[in-house]
Amino acid sequence: MCVAYPGTVIEVKDHSAIVDFTGTKVEALTGLEDVKKGDRVLVHAGCVIRVMPEEEADETEEIFRELASLTVEDMKERPGR
Repeated sequence: MCVAYPGTVIEVKDHSAIVDFTGTKVEALTGLEDVKKGDRVLVHAGCVIRVMPEEEADETEEIFRELASLTVEDMKERPGR
């Protein structure tokens, strides 16, 4: 199973795009999907594999925030860690 975090296309050039993942920028190939600046995308193995609807990307980010929050709370509840 692959878990992917949505990124935002900040630049498109030839057959690749620069994608921003909350401050981390990566270059990804765009041969599988047509992308434009501002698109929310999923990247796997260096390739854009999906352009996501904005609402779905926002919901996915919220799920990741909730998971991160639970992990932090779990660590606080475990003494000696």
